[in-house]
Amino acid sequence: MKIRFFIISILILSAYSCIKGLTEWTVDELYFQKIEGTSKVLYKYDAWGGRDSNANGFIILDSTDNFKIDLSKELPFYILSEIPNKSNINGITHECYNSCGENYYKISPIFKVIKTKNTVSNEINITTRIFQYRGYSEREHSLERYVFESFKETKDSIFFENLEDVESVNGIHLDKLRMRKGEVYLQENDKNQIVKIIINDASLNPKNKNIEQIRAVFLTPKYEINDSQFSERGIFRQVKTSK
Repeated sequence: MKIRFFIISILILSAYSCIKGLTEWTVDELYFQKIEGTSKVLYKYDAWGGRDSNANGFIILDSTDNFKIDLSKELPFYILSEIPNKSNINGITHECYNSCGENYYKISPIFKVIKTKNTVSNEINITTRIFQYRGYSEREHSLERYVFESFKETKDSIFFENLEDVESVNGIHLDKLRMRKGEVYLQENDKNQIVKIIINDASLNPKNKNIEQIRAVFLTPKYEINDSQFSERGIFRQVKTSK
């Protein structure tokens, strides 16, 4: 596992050195996740270009390809809703549907899926569920921050243990917190120690796929943990970029 991580990291870093020579984009953040059972990699990036243009999204490339920002290949969603696999990647996004700007309060929020878009990227089926902007905005969102003592990882989830809430005014203690894998981001220091874990979790109803909750959870380890303690499945690793 460590060898695969090393090879992919070398390829990404060499690719990034090529990107730096281009003036179109300055990459602020870059993460990669190996897609299980394939030679493909899912990248999440945030970059700035000329005239304050921003590129922020996902792209699929083969692990042997140099990373570059190609807006024509950007995947059409904001958030993953499931763990990517060799056959399918699922995500969600929103469109106005007469609920943007001055019309926001003139139309009732719709929480169900407005339409589903099926595309293909790099031989993987992409399913994007599109929601009304107001419905997406007013569905339950939460921002959570915790310090945790330990964790256990399963195939589809990470269980964090002995957590202290540092976001709320009257912080609470949690014995355990289960978070689904898929859009888990590991931030490391120069010693490959994890300094922060960021998890975006879009929970959909298993039957009708309507949004139930969208969570942004920031977790800081109380004790030292290393990158090698995590698997590849459903987890993004950080590529350190020069600012």
